Amino acid sequence: MADANNVIGQFKDEVLETTGEIAQDVKDSVGEMIEQGVQSAKQTPLTPQQIQQKQAEDQKKEMQTQKQITYTRKWLKDVEMAQAKVRMENQQKEQQRLQVQKQEEQATEIKKEEKKRQPVDPAIAYAGKAEIKRGVGG
Repeated sequence: MADANNVIGQFKDEVLETTGEIAQDVKDSVGEMIEQGVQSAKQTPLTPQQIQQKQAEDQKKEMQTQKQITYTRKWLKDVEMAQAKVRMENQQKEQQRLQVQKQEEQATEIKKEEKKRQPVDPAIAYAGKAEIKRGVGG
């Protein structure tokens, strides 16, 4: 059980780390776009060659971002599948544990019933006990 919690904890840590990295990348990209917007408003217009170079850089960044997003989605899907597998294994273990517990309870009940059904020899039952008076003439 501790292993399952450890695996889930690792997955959680990795998810947090990856999402943090992606959030930072997005934050950086947004900051760059704002800076570029402010600069373009202040500066002279770009030449066609600069515009083309900027578009190529933007496309390259977009492709890298899309690749990272695709990788992250696949990784999250793998994490979800692993978690589902761990949950299923834990559920099976719990069912087995309950079944064993039920069988043990049934075994103890059967032993109790067998003890009740066994005939008691009166000589053995009263051996070593003080005299018990039983009705008239006893």
